[in-house]
Amino acid sequence: MSTAIDKRPHIVIATTAFAPFVGGAEIAVQELIVRLHAQFRFTIITARLDVALLRRDEWRGVQIIRVGWGTPLDKLWLIFAFSWHVARLRRIGGVQLVWAIMASYAGAAACMAQMITRAPYVLTLQEGDNLENIERRVQPLSFFFRQIFSRARGIQVIAPFLSEWATKLGAHVQPVIIPNGVSCELFATTVEKKMQFRAEVRNELLIPENASTILSISRLVEKNGISDLISAMEQLPEHHLILVGDGILRDSLEVQSHSIKGRVHFLGTQHQHDLSRFAAAADIFCRPAHSEGLGIVFLEALCMQLPVVATRVGGIPSIITDEQEGLLVSPGNISELVSALRRVTEDLVLYKQMQTKGLERVAQFSWELFAPKISAWLFDALKKWDY
Repeated sequence: MSTAIDKRPHIVIATTAFAPFVGGAEIAVQELIVRLHAQFRFTIITARLDVALLRRDEWRGVQIIRVGWGTPLDKLWLIFAFSWHVARLRRIGGVQLVWAIMASYAGAAACMAQMITRAPYVLTLQEGDNLENIERRVQPLSFFFRQIFSRARGIQVIAPFLSEWATKLGAHVQPVIIPNGVSCELFATTVEKKMQFRAEVRNELLIPENASTILSISRLVEKNGISDLISAMEQLPEHHLILVGDGILRDSLEVQSHSIKGRVHFLGTQHQHDLSRFAAAADIFCRPAHSEGLGIVFLEALCMQLPVVATRVGGIPSIITDEQEGLLVSPGNISELVSALRRVTEDLVLYKQMQTKGLERVAQFSWELFAPKISAWLFDALKKWDY
């Protein structure tokens, strides 16, 4: 009995982290794999990062290879181990293209593999950290870091500012701007269910029914500006804040919020499917980030009909138009943040307009619209290099 030959192009995805780790880039990769697996055969090579995770695994029919020992150093080891795995896969199953997610450890791994195995690679930029800080950190290895951009056979970015950055760092190709999308169906609830969730969550957290409530879904790290949000809360005595997420700053943020701790609710990491419960209990979404690649979480907030208060940094203005879906303020400016939160709370007409505009806006960010564009970009790279 003969076995059918799989004619799909084989693409190896290099990513610093993958499921069960969840961030904007990881969610994007998962959403695209689901929609593109009929056209491409994917293998994922990633850092292990957790000793409990298998070195060989599978996610929705896609092979996962995790390198390292389950420590943070696995990110560094990925750079060196990746070439060996690509060489082996080229021998036994053919690899037509490597797809690196972000110009960090994964980008360095793909670049080194290209130098050693000649496997062509394309690069997706999802960077959310401050770009000047990134360049400062890699300064001792700046020549090699620039090679990540100059050797890429195709570059896709999620926001215009990343296109400018790629060109600045020596890209030889014109970056293609294709934003991340969102699956609004994950957050769809009936009016009755929303009312139930609102009552349940507010009861659990002891939030009065008439209290204006802000939701923030954020890793508790410096760049997300949660300290600024807590400082703003000190000037909004009638407001409550629901914080979903965890991170290295949690202890210090809890200390900062001690005087208002009855109004700041730290919920830690929550499953994505539970976010609708907390959105139903809230009135506004806010993450006053100091830097941001695009921010899928802002799209998710629009799906859940929450007006957004955010900052004018990175790719956020390509999602949120000031005075339309939300209000934009300067990063680190507490007085602007307080005024914006108060305004959205008090202006009911503006609030309703933002809910309507938000649903209209987020409809333009469907994965069903963007996946075909990513597919065309990958096929274009394959065509150029005669797979």
